[in-house]
Amino acid sequence: MHQDAFCDLYLRLSLDRDGKTAIERQEADCRAWAERNGLTVRKIHMDRGRSGYKAVERKGFDAALAAVTAGVVGTLIVWKLDRLSRKGIGQVGKVLDDIEEAGGRLVSVLDGLDTSNDSARMAVVMLAELARSESKNLGMRVGHAKRYLRSKGQWIGGQPPYGLRIDAMTRKLVHDPEYADYARLIADEALAGTSLVKIARLLNEHEVLSPRGGQWNAASIMQLLRSPAFAGLMPETETVETEDGERKYTGRVFPYRDPYTLETVGIGEGIISVGERERIIRTLESRTFVHAGKRRPKPEGTALLTGIVHCAVPGCGRRMHRVGGSYQCMARRAGNQCIGASAVSEVVDQYVAEQFLAKLPALEPDDPLLVVITDRWLHRADPETFAKRDALTAEMKDEEARLADLEDARFVRGEFEGTAAVERYDRLAVRLRGRIDGLRGDLHRLRMPSVDVSPMLDGVTLREAWTDATNEGRRELLTLAINRVEVSKGERGRRIVPAQRIKIHWAGPEGTGNPAGTPRQVRSKQE
Repeated sequence: MHQDAFCDLYLRLSLDRDGKTAIERQEADCRAWAERNGLTVRKIHMDRGRSGYKAVERKGFDAALAAVTAGVVGTLIVWKLDRLSRKGIGQVGKVLDDIEEAGGRLVSVLDGLDTSNDSARMAVVMLAELARSESKNLGMRVGHAKRYLRSKGQWIGGQPPYGLRIDAMTRKLVHDPEYADYARLIADEALAGTSLVKIARLLNEHEVLSPRGGQWNAASIMQLLRSPAFAGLMPETETVETEDGERKYTGRVFPYRDPYTLETVGIGEGIISVGERERIIRTLESRTFVHAGKRRPKPEGTALLTGIVHCAVPGCGRRMHRVGGSYQCMARRAGNQCIGASAVSEVVDQYVAEQFLAKLPALEPDDPLLVVITDRWLHRADPETFAKRDALTAEMKDEEARLADLEDARFVRGEFEGTAAVERYDRLAVRLRGRIDGLRGDLHRLRMPSVDVSPMLDGVTLREAWTDATNEGRRELLTLAINRVEVSKGERGRRIVPAQRIKIHWAGPEGTGNPAGTPRQVRSKQE
């Protein structure tokens, strides 16, 4: 089969530091195994700084699995099984089933495992559970180590607050001579009652860069002022227990207290004193609306165009959020340098909704927008199938490009001269054409889901569905057909004219994920 001669490598490293298992070593060992076994390495999928134990996104893992389960390659090679996953047989078992169903195999170089051998599956099960147990125990050891360092008042890792740095000898906070004065300026402004937005604008106007090198905003100022370490106190991030019994970090940071004395623990110098921190925290909390003795709860629903509507001011393009009764540019509200667009949310929502509800029923069967809507709906209904289709299509395009370059090399650039060279060209061309034909066959054999778009093309049915849906459901419908909505800045005191200030960017045919030349199974009212 065309894929049997090709393999992909999957490499992962949780912490890319000296003394750890380097990505380069993993790649070298995996490539050596592939060469010994006569396989050609097609592609390397990599996840740097991504845990195989925690519930985090791993794009490299997803792409590697899609390639082997789609039949783009016949073999997936990992350096060691725990590089693939540390979630136990729950995840590894599904990976094995998917690879086996596609007729592929998984190879773990250091473990000496090849799932083309029937006896390897039991060993994989044992190693998968062992890796999960090791990660769990490692988490416990790390927790004990952190508690020990906290008890000694030593920094346990991570970026210190702006204006402070870590002394290499004592592992405690000291003032950073380059930024401490700016940090103190922020504190003084906060103590004087200056709003966070105004502090951010002051820093941005004087071109004082944030810790990440960009502009300051209200959120970054808030995070800095609330940090216990900003006042020389040991910080601790709150954790909660998930449904599966694991611990998950929240965004809340508070001063660490010794479990025996219940006293806060110092971590060195702070930009502000503990007393100043308490004053700042009280000031910040006084600006937060309190209802029935509790902080304002999160609203049950969000605005209709959340995540879709953007500021159209040149050079901005940031998202707009609903604040009160208006959509407002968040860059402006956060203190960034933007004059800021703003518009009554009810007017914007109504205009966009009416445009959407009027446009869809008027679409012709061959309208490019209808094709995009269908593709997006299909992707949401069956993402795994489309991941495989995308992997096959991308590889087919790459091989077609190689074949075109090979043909140019012979017939345009004249690089194959003489009998031996022509014979070499023929061998390469036959191999590439066979590979392309095999990929095209796999693509056509892959199950293609169908979707009935007729309810969206019937004006009455669409409006009934719109009326019955929540804002979240309506937003799902909008994003099938709309990429983004832009609102330009209006003139103070003038009523908004939607057609002049609101621009809807309807979805285009490119970037929809539909492979060129593959059939779409669409059922519409016109059939």
